[in-house]
Amino acid sequence: MSLTISGKQVLLDGVFQPATIVIDNGVIVSIEHELKTGAQIVEAGERYVIPGLVELHTDNHEKYFEPRPGVTWPHMDALVAHDAQLATAGITTVFDAIAVGYGVGASNANRERIAAQSITTLLDIRHQGVFRVDHHIHLRCECSCEGTDAYFAPWAGVEGIDLVSLMDHAPGQRQFASIDKYIEYYKKKYGYTDEALKKVMDDHSAASEAFSDANRKAISALCNEHDIALASHDDATLAHVEESQSLGCSLAEFPTTLEAGEACHERDLLVMMGAPNVIRGGSHSGNVAAKDFASRGWLDVLSSDYYPTALLPAAVKLTDPEIGMSLGDAIATVTDNPAKAAHFYDRGRLAEGLRGDVVLFSLDQHGVRVSETYVAGRRVF
Repeated sequence: MSLTISGKQVLLDGVFQPATIVIDNGVIVSIEHELKTGAQIVEAGERYVIPGLVELHTDNHEKYFEPRPGVTWPHMDALVAHDAQLATAGITTVFDAIAVGYGVGASNANRERIAAQSITTLLDIRHQGVFRVDHHIHLRCECSCEGTDAYFAPWAGVEGIDLVSLMDHAPGQRQFASIDKYIEYYKKKYGYTDEALKKVMDDHSAASEAFSDANRKAISALCNEHDIALASHDDATLAHVEESQSLGCSLAEFPTTLEAGEACHERDLLVMMGAPNVIRGGSHSGNVAAKDFASRGWLDVLSSDYYPTALLPAAVKLTDPEIGMSLGDAIATVTDNPAKAAHFYDRGRLAEGLRGDVVLFSLDQHGVRVSETYVAGRRVF
């Protein structure tokens, strides 16, 4: 199947310019620096033509699994609906984030059951070719939990599981370096009394102390052995970043302080922040704002996190005067940079020999509007 797209604003090597792209059998086979017209050509006109977006961390599928509290939906139907939303957002490669390790508010056995069902269903649908976009799995490993390393081990090397992050959500750690933030978050989420929350905090802290270090080392060793991209999560200090680097992380998810962000930048760990953080102007959990990293040149990757349609508008917002990125550099935070972070070197740019993942969008007084999405040359929206 062949596809030709021609437009005045095609992103090539970081610069928007007139060009015509030809895709054959899912791969870009030629790029000509001139406009063409014809009945068989997609004429983009003034619309922007960019690589398909690469999303490294979304739990958007959970909304479809449980559309109302206590209401569960068949996983296959839920994932197909989630997939359709991604296509409308211009996301052509997605890493669906699935948590393993119980943390707070769930039993280990229940979390393992839910995770296993989610992973197997997603991999089955992926194998059947039902999805519109290219799905992969991001396993979020809660290291402050006994047995997380053993639970992860059988999944290492399974096709489709291509990104792993190392988390510790215990009180006083990383995202919850502020104990007050931990108390505020878990009281609001689970409605704990002071007495009940104190026990949870004591148990969680003890588990982190006992298991976190061993889990990190065991899981990272398996990832390095199987060439699975590895990410740190919520690094807050220089020591956290140095540890992440020593474990082989190529990506730092959501550093929570300027100290950690600068340390990541200096050590070539790609820094990822949330697109909702950019749109809203700050973190919902009270940590550092993405714009504070971006304005210093420390922001490399955006993730939609819980809101897929925020991804491209957030990238465009990075061009606001207070941040000052060029549009080409801003688009790289949702295309080329996340692809590199995941070790996916066959996508993320419009270049000969790479996948024909292409998005057309317009930008006007109403904001960003995705009008067409192509995955390996096939129109999916």
